[in-house]
Amino acid sequence: MFQTEPILYLQSLGTEWFTFLMVLITSMGSPAFFAGIIIITAFGIDFKKGFLLFQLLLWTALITEVFKVMIAFPRPDFVDRRVINLEDGIKNTTPFNGSGESGFFKLPDREVLKAFRLQEIFPDSPFGLPSGHVALTTALWGGTSSIFNSRTISRLAPAVVLLIAFSRIYLGRHFLGDVLGGAALGLIILIIFTRFLKSPLKDDFFKKENFEPVFRQKNLFFYSIMFLIPFLLTALYLISGEVAGYFLGTNAAYLLIMHKGLPEDTGDMWQRATRVFIALMLFGVSALVLDTGFDTTNTASYLGVTFIEFLKSFIPAFTIWISVSICMKLNLYGRDGVKEYAK
Repeated sequence: MFQTEPILYLQSLGTEWFTFLMVLITSMGSPAFFAGIIIITAFGIDFKKGFLLFQLLLWTALITEVFKVMIAFPRPDFVDRRVINLEDGIKNTTPFNGSGESGFFKLPDREVLKAFRLQEIFPDSPFGLPSGHVALTTALWGGTSSIFNSRTISRLAPAVVLLIAFSRIYLGRHFLGDVLGGAALGLIILIIFTRFLKSPLKDDFFKKENFEPVFRQKNLFFYSIMFLIPFLLTALYLISGEVAGYFLGTNAAYLLIMHKGLPEDTGDMWQRATRVFIALMLFGVSALVLDTGFDTTNTASYLGVTFIEFLKSFIPAFTIWISVSICMKLNLYGRDGVKEYAK
């Protein structure tokens, strides 16, 4: 489960082209890929279903990060200097050599864990268990299958999860135990999500009155799960600024959209394609501008890395509201959509 030998064996068989393929496959578990899928679903197919998927991914990312921080297990390249981080191409500088466990079910070495947890400054994404890529992929494909009741997607889902899991091991980013933990966590969250889809809460989530600033039980419940909980977890350093930004930015955009009323999923193929294009462009351009701007202006010294991570995800997520507003102005939802949005 936490042995480095399987990883070393796979990497010894790898080629430049195979590594490129694995990096391409593992990118299917990245925030950019998930955002693209969600935007295509919400703006091109069904806004409510797309937003439900977005909430599923946000909660999966949040819970995964909480578990990562609480468990605090290192990645393979910290345990063994022979393991190469093929995804990022970062040189391995760990002092440990061949410290992977000899027994299949044994946990990482105590000396390694102690040295890892005593670090004052952690690198980006330092924690291994559970694998976020695998947990999110399990949730996305399983959730899509449940929302659209698609047998085709349900048959493809296990193959996609296995490919992502294999790529994470080969690239030296996770142990076998990490990807199994990610799959288990993703399945548990998926089971809870499917129960949510069958409960009255799903319909309540799309009622405007439940998001008005009043002291009602349901209003307080939705405001708590959409804003208070991620804020508290961020303050306790249990989730990253990136996850908090996506969570709060998406939900802030949702509140503004609810204020006008959810748009209907009307419009022909050209209108739907144009809506998707606008949303993807706003999301992608804003993310690119922020990445480039913060990287070239050296603002981390006075703004803080966490706050910059927050802004780099909050603002692109918030463009969902801007995209809906633009599409309405351009009449890309058809007359029925405009009337619904203006109620």
